Amino acid sequence: MKALALALLIPAASCLAASPSPAPVPVAADAPNTAAAAMPPRSAAKVVLISAPGSSVKGDLTLNNEGTAVSIRGVITGLEPGKEHGFHVHEVGQCSPPDFKSAGEHFNPTKDPHGGPRSSSRHLGDIPNAKADENGRAVIDVSLKGVTLVDKDGAPNEILGKALVVHALPDDYQTQPSGGSGARIACGVIR
Repeated sequence: MKALALALLIPAASCLAASPSPAPVPVAADAPNTAAAAMPPRSAAKVVLISAPGSSVKGDLTLNNEGTAVSIRGVITGLEPGKEHGFHVHEVGQCSPPDFKSAGEHFNPTKDPHGGPRSSSRHLGDIPNAKADENGRAVIDVSLKGVTLVDKDGAPNEILGKALVVHALPDDYQTQPSGGSGARIACGVIR
């Protein structure tokens, strides 16, 4: 019996010896991750706005890096016809109903006071109001200066992963800390 087992093991061992496994390639501990280093910074993102309970506001937006700014383009529907609505980048990328308070406050890494599009200082998340037409539809085409989707150095002005929020009332661009723009009626994460 031992002779039979040995006779079967010898051919199996010789097959394993004939096909050596590839040797591991040594990598220096401080070698850069060339796959990650070769990846360009993210230059575009999308936002799908979801409605708060009792709201019919929704939208699809596209964000693009454009030098030292990010463009935001798309359409928001279900707004109060003919009215303006506060529209901001918020600091947390969470949109938990019913009130979207999970999105935190306005995105403000510079700790500046709230302001409007022409203010000398403002939150980096302050965006011009969304203006609805007679059908409750707002075409968004704005440039948000001072932010980027992703910064290769990890600067605090990155907005990828933050939230875009639409408010029930217009932003007055003065009231601190949020422009008096009221309830959050739609929210979407920048992805």
